[in-house]
Parts: sequence; C-alpha cells; structure tokens
Amino acid sequence: MSVKPPEKVQPIQATEKFSFDCGPEVPCFTECCRALELVLTPYDALRLRHRLGLDSATFLERYAAIEGQPDEAFPLVYLSMLEDERQRCPFVGADGCAVYEDRPAACRAYPVGRGLRMTPCRSHLQELFVLVREEHCQGFAEPREITPEKWMADQELEPYNTFSEAMLPLLRHPIILQGWQPTPEQQQEYLHTLYQPEYFRQRVAGGEISPPAQTGIDRHNVAELDDYQLLLAAIKWLPTTWPGHKSDGRLDK
Repeated sequence: MSVKPPEKVQPIQATEKFSFDCGPEVPCFTECCRALELVLTPYDALRLRHRLGLDSATFLERYAAIEGQPDEAFPLVYLSMLEDERQRCPFVGADGCAVYEDRPAACRAYPVGRGLRMTPCRSHLQELFVLVREEHCQGFAEPREITPEKWMADQELEPYNTFSEAMLPLLRHPIILQGWQPTPEQQQEYLHTLYQPEYFRQRVAGGEISPPAQTGIDRHNVAELDDYQLLLAAIKWLPTTWPGHKSDGRLDK
C-alpha cells in the first residue's frame, strides 16, 4: 500500500509549471533559513569549506553536527544552526546568504525536492520531483512561472546532482539494503573518507591503502587530483572495503 505524502509535499513532473520566486522583495525572505535539519552531503561540505578557507576538521567542528539515525547505516552530517531564539543559519544575515554561490544543494533546490532511485536491475537512475509548500513561504504568490527542470538549471545544481548520483550506489548498496550494520570503526571511516579528503589523500599517498583500478586513483597520481576528483574516487573506493563486495556492486554468495 502506498503512503500518501503530506499535503505540503506534492509530486510534480519535471516539465510541469508552478508559480514561485524568491529574493529580497519577497516578504518572507530568509524565513526558510532557520530551524533547519539540513543534511550536508560530502560535496556540500567541500564547497562550503573551500568558500570559507577552512580545512575539513575545522569546518566540521565549527559548522557541523554529526548524528546517527536508526534507519541510516551511516551518521548524517547536519549544518549547525545558531544557538539563538530563531535558530538561524550561521551564514544568513539581513542581506541574505553570505555563501550564496556555494550554498548547499537543499538550499538551491527549495522549494523543489529531487529524489533518485535505482531501477530494479540497477542499470540506471530515475529522477523524481516534489514541490514543498510551507505555510511561511510567500514565494508561491509571485507571478513567475517555472518548471522543476528549469528551476534546477537556474539554481546551477548540475555539479551537486552529479555527486548525488555518484553517492547513490554507495548509500543504496546491496549489502546495506540487506540490513548490514557497519561497525563504529566503519562509520568513522565513512566520515573520514568522504568529509575529510585530506585524510584519504594522505592514506593513499602513504601506501596505507591501495584503491582498486576502477577508482582511477593510486599513490602515484593522488597528489595531482583536486579535492573534487578525490571525492569521486573516494566514493568509489569506500564500498570496496565492505564485506562481500565485488567490483560490479554485487555480493559474494
């Protein structure tokens, strides 16, 4: 039996029009930037820390809260809100977002939600969209008409989506779907590898780990890769450390 989504979350087609706009002229400007449970993807965190000129450990200490969830194999990294009465985003002021060009994917996409699912044969990804209508948001009263597809393009989500698609085979790996629970050490490895690329680079360069050929990385070329190339390689490498992994993503019997 399918579960009906909440009324504020409505499915929408990629080419279906809706009315929406956002900016300083909209009365509720920045109202959606507080009291958030905003999960930072590894790519979100990388973009933000580069913008701020911080190393990974400092960024995570200052701006992130790491929490485990019962229905998630690995801990989630949340953007920490300010500890004031409004629980504001640390990057938002009266004039708007101070890191706008590098804001997280969830901020860019709002009020559109984009989901991915793998086909049963795991041969390709299916893209799904929803429209999130929250009571405080007055952007829906604006006359601008747009589609989810065009909204995503306007918000420059393409690189964010590329990394989300790279993460899906990892997060929906067969071993996880079968109920595998990583150890605390494996959970820490996940965080170190994907949220602290310096740590992964040092381990590869030092010969501590030897990623398989399909990752495109080894101790001889790791110094030449930028952090974004390194993250893609790390995403491919991490599942190769899990029990029963095969290079094609299947499990040993």
